[in-house]
Amino acid sequence: MLEIYRTVLGGGGALYCSSPVTSGRRFIDWLQRAGKNVTDIDGLDEKDKKSHFEEVVQPNCVHANEIIQRLRERTAQIIIDPTAMPHFPGWTQQDWRFFWCHVIERYASAALFVDDWQYSNGCVYEFWVAHKKRIPTMDERMRPLSAEEGVSLISDASAEMKRHGAPTVFMEEVLRDLDGFLPMLGGSNAK
Repeated sequence: MLEIYRTVLGGGGALYCSSPVTSGRRFIDWLQRAGKNVTDIDGLDEKDKKSHFEEVVQPNCVHANEIIQRLRERTAQIIIDPTAMPHFPGWTQQDWRFFWCHVIERYASAALFVDDWQYSNGCVYEFWVAHKKRIPTMDERMRPLSAEEGVSLISDASAEMKRHGAPTVFMEEVLRDLDGFLPMLGGSNAK
């Protein structure tokens, strides 16, 4: 599938749009409303999958699509929209992270992060990948988003997620790695 992007993008130059799909703030709200303590969305039963899709996935995708449409109206740059990819049966959250990591590394010249990205394991990982590859990052209003700002947002989101019983182990691992990477990016370690 990565080669499909190469047929359009050649060696890169696209704006990657990172957005929560299966998680984010809507996921935390859903957990609270449903009274759930879910550590693995891949293992949801059918009833919860349906509710999760309607209350988390669909609204996240609608919001991301609105942002992407506005971007496409303002710029001629090619925009990679992960929310446009169909669901692949059998793919786990880890499969998606692995795939999008390679898309960013090969084809992104910049990465835009849709609001509330810091509540998403996938987006947090994509933020780390972008900074590791020194790809410029920005928020949904196209303002620069530094590694230090990202670390602060992720740290605050992780603390909030913990208070609500949402899983944070993966996010905390990425945060530690990103925080340790800050000095190499010219920033100081966030505390």
